[in-house]
Amino acid sequence: MIAIFKFIVYFTLALFLLGLVGRLLLRFWLNRIYKRMNPDNNSSTGKRGSNIFSTAKRKKKIIDKNQGEYIEYEEVE
Repeated sequence: MIAIFKFIVYFTLALFLLGLVGRLLLRFWLNRIYKRMNPDNNSSTGKRGSNIFSTAKRKKKIIDKNQGEYIEYEEVE
């Protein structure tokens, strides 16, 4: 009877430790993949949560003057 109880205790502890180590390894692995997919996304550059698009200059739309004029179409029933 004591042998079965010891087995259950050791088995439960082993599962708990395996889950803890597995969680840590999964977090490490996902962090590595995230950094590999986003190499330009460094947390040390700039403020956290800053918008990278706000600093970019907007380019004016260049339209050739010989392109023609805009025609608006209407649906005819």
